[in-house]
This record gives sequence, C-alpha cells and structure tokens, in this order.
Amino acid sequence: MFQWASRCLPGFSIIALVFLLVFTSNSIPFWSWNSLWPPAKGPSPPSTGDNPVLNVAQKIFIVYTVLVHTNMLWFAARLSWSLWYVTRQTKQVLGRRWKANQEDFVDDPPPSSHKLPDPSVFKFNNPDVYEVNDHEVIHAVILPNYGEDLHTLKTTLNVLASHPRARSQYEIYLAMEEKEIDAVEKSQKLISKFEKSFLHVRSTFHPAGLQGEIAGKSSNVAFAARQIVHVHRAELRTGSCNVMITVMDADTHLWQDYFTEIRRLHYAHLTDDADRTLYSCPIIFDRNSHESPILVRCADLLWGFAGLSTMYPGTSISIPTSVYSLPLSLAEKVGGWDSDPTAIGEDMHMMLKCYFETAGNLLTRVVYVPASQCNVSGDTASDRKIPKYRRTLDTCHARYRQALRHMWGALDSGFATRRTLTYLRLHSRCLFLRPRHLALLHLLWEAHFLPVHLMILMVFSTVYEFTSSSLHPNMHLALSVTNILRTTSFIWMNLCLALYERWYDFCLHTRKEDMLQANVNDTGFAMRVWWYLPFLLERICFPIAGTIFGAIPTLHAVFSHFWTDRLVYRVSKKPDFTSLV
Repeated sequence: MFQWASRCLPGFSIIALVFLLVFTSNSIPFWSWNSLWPPAKGPSPPSTGDNPVLNVAQKIFIVYTVLVHTNMLWFAARLSWSLWYVTRQTKQVLGRRWKANQEDFVDDPPPSSHKLPDPSVFKFNNPDVYEVNDHEVIHAVILPNYGEDLHTLKTTLNVLASHPRARSQYEIYLAMEEKEIDAVEKSQKLISKFEKSFLHVRSTFHPAGLQGEIAGKSSNVAFAARQIVHVHRAELRTGSCNVMITVMDADTHLWQDYFTEIRRLHYAHLTDDADRTLYSCPIIFDRNSHESPILVRCADLLWGFAGLSTMYPGTSISIPTSVYSLPLSLAEKVGGWDSDPTAIGEDMHMMLKCYFETAGNLLTRVVYVPASQCNVSGDTASDRKIPKYRRTLDTCHARYRQALRHMWGALDSGFATRRTLTYLRLHSRCLFLRPRHLALLHLLWEAHFLPVHLMILMVFSTVYEFTSSSLHPNMHLALSVTNILRTTSFIWMNLCLALYERWYDFCLHTRKEDMLQANVNDTGFAMRVWWYLPFLLERICFPIAGTIFGAIPTLHAVFSHFWTDRLVYRVSKKPDFTSLV
C-alpha cells in the first residue's frame, strides 16, 4: 500500500491542488464552506475595513502560485548561467585537445614512484599510439538497442570507432533484447564489422519473461552491466579495477573528448572521491532539427535545457540525461541497475540509486562535452508521397509517445520518497537536514510536479481573474506579481535561446570537422540561422511545446500510475541520413 501511495505522489499532489483551487474560488454559488474555509464574499464575513478576509485556501494559493512562478524565473536564470558557462568550458575542452596535438607538446615525465598515469600526459589524438598500461582507464560502453534500426547502430559505432583510443580502451556491449526478432543476426553483423575497431565488442541478450522485469533500456543496461562485472571480476576483487561504464542511447554521437575528459577528471580525483562520482554531460539536438516540426524541435530544446539547468557552477547535484558514466566499482557496490518497471527512466533512477546507496555522498561531475542527439521522426517522415501535414502529425505523435515515456519517470519521485524514509528508519538519520538532499528533492519536484502544477495555476489564474467580479487586493496583487514573473521568465528564456545559439554553432562546427576528418559521412548536421523564420518562431512557441510535450504527458503518466506502473516500451524512429550523403 505504501509503495502504491508513494508512486502516486505526483497524482495526489494534482488532486490536492485542484481541491485548493476549488476552495480558493469565490465565484461558485453552490459551495458552502465551514468556518475553517470562509468564503471571501458572503452576507457577513469577518472583515478588515471594507475588504473581506482571505480564507485559508486563498492564502495558501497566494504563497504557492508566487512560489511556482518564482521557480520559473529561477529556472531561466540558472539556465542562462549554465549556457554561458558550458560554452566557455566546451571551448576549454577543445583547447586541451589542440594543445595535446601540438608537435612540440612535451611534459616532464612522471617520477618513477608514480605508477598511475599522469592526467596531463595524454596525446589522445595520435592514432598511432595504442599501448595501454595496467592503470589506464578502460571505457565499457553499453549501447542498449531494443528495436533499434541497424543503420542507426552502425552510424553510432562508426563515430565511436573514429576515436583514436577506440581500439585500445573501448569495450562495446550491445545490450539487446532476446525476444526481438533478428536480434542475434543484427548483433553478428555489428560484431563482424566492428570487432577490429575496438578493444572488444560483445553482445548481451536480456531474457524475456523474467519476473518483475520489463523489456526496454533499463533491463538491457542492467543485464549488460552484469556481464561487465563478470568480465572484470578479477580486477574488482583485487581493488585494481579501472573500468568506467558509459551508458548512451543508440543514436547518441559522442566526441572523443567526452572519454578524455572523464579520464582527466578520474585521475585528478583518484585519491579522494573518484570511486563515488557519476559523470553527466549536456545533450544537444544538432542532427535533424531543421527538418523537425517546430513544436517537436522546441520540446527537445526544453528537454535539453532541463538537464543543462542543473549544470551551473557550484550546483550540488546534476541530473544525467540519456548519457552518463560511472566507475564499475561504484556500479557493483550499489548492486547494478534496476530492471523493474519503476526504473524506466534509468538515467535518473541510477543516479538516485547511487545517491542513496552511498548515504547521500554521491558526487556528480559535469563533462562539458555535448552528446549529439536526433529529434524523433514519425514512421512516415521520410515518405515524400504522404502530405506534409500528415508527416508532421505523425512526428508529433511519435514525440508525444517519447514524452510519455520520459514523464513515466515520475515513478522516481516515489522511489526517492521510499528510500528517504527507509534511510531514516534504518539509520535514525534524516537526509532532509542535508542541503544537497533538499536540492535533490527540489529537482524532483521541478521535474515531476511543477509542469502540471504550473499549467493548472496559469489556467485557474486567468479564469479566476476574468470571472470574479471583485478580487481581494491581496489576490489581485498576487495575480499581478505572477503575470510579471511569467513575462520576465518569457523574456529571460529568449535570452537563453540567444546564448544557446552561440554554443550550438560552436558544437556543430566542431563535430562536423571531426566527422569530415574521420570520413564518417552519414551523421547529419542541422544548421541553425537564428534570423530565419522557423527559428525565430521558436522564441514564442516554446511555451506551447512545453505544455503539449511536458505538462500533458506528465498528467497522462501520473494518473496512469494509480492503476499501473508498466509502460509498453516503444522505440522512437530515428532519421536515416544516408540519402543526404
């Protein structure tokens, strides 16, 4: 019963908010409240001067609506800070690559007593260097691909294979689903093609019908991770394991610098906290956004912004989105990935699991190297014989399915609630007293509660203001303040879009140069010219996209959780760039 109640917390919060708004309204004639909730208008209300006294519900409404709208402004503020900082840091990352490529780049050799690699000595762009000592980092890359297109996987592996250290340090694990038709044949083709491009290429097949598990990314990742633990069991037992697991989507394209930065950060903190660190990076949709409907493009922008907003300097905790890395030793310590229905949002879920299994001592470090992603496509998106409006609607429908899968991750709020209370019961210590735990709870509220609450409050405020013949001065002031906050947030988000254009342009050109140099042609490049009409329209359409692909699927998901925690996992179609080559 407690597990059901905790998983339904976002839904209960919406019901509570609706009741609050009903009690707040003074324009519903057939309600008759008791003395605890006196109506703001009535034959003989208690009053102060000529103004009626606010009832308790109205006081709560004023505080909460101002709080929610203030959070909107804070989101825009920290997002702009993150965008400015990430642009600067991404350029510094590339600067380190250029420095390492200089012919006269020389470092003093490490002393003989220093057995570990020196983070500053790493000519990682020299394809002729493949020797790896016993202490070098091995990157075990999990590529979950339940129902993914073979071409998408080939392109992703081509990008990884173009990295100079792929043959010496990358272990690829194709995390597949046993029940998928032709999964074995697909894995054999990929292994045959790429076995000489990486240190190892292996495939794992998550068995169908395991009790308590579902088909999808989380279970595929969990099963592949168990194989990685088995492969590196000897190093784990001796405490000499230097393996870093990276989980990524099937269509994700990573710069070579992503792995180099993880290596640098790992060795920089090896003696203190490297074994309890989770690495995350921003995501950028720079492959086919120019061909995507504007609402889909805006929805993906906001999805990327949600992760970016937690990556500002000094943040206490960052939320991984799609791509993240952690030491194998940490993954084994926490018991690996969960594969039950509540773990469908496996990126946030694994971060939360690591956080609680380390008693709140998990560190999250940002790798300021963007992960290139595709906007989803409808099944008919590439069929030019079908009218454009049909293809647009099909793509929007596919994006809604994807949004519903994202918002199904609201189950993680229940997971965090249960783990917080369990920790208190077992250890008699309250995580609520720790500022970073409050910061984590705020991020969960922002992700799983705020979208619907904001939509409901905005609709109610507009209707209430126009239907009430007279408003209490404090109510009127609150609605005026929230109008100002909404307008300011809208303007500030436009500033964020301007900052995003600078970062996007730099990242796109860097990836394009890398792919041309590596002769990987079918990756897709979506140029953005901010003064073109389709991109100008983004500046006014993003609130609509946020409602359609944020608030509404959240509402859909959290009320579905009252009777089920299972969602049928459907893979979104990815575009094929072969025709563009």
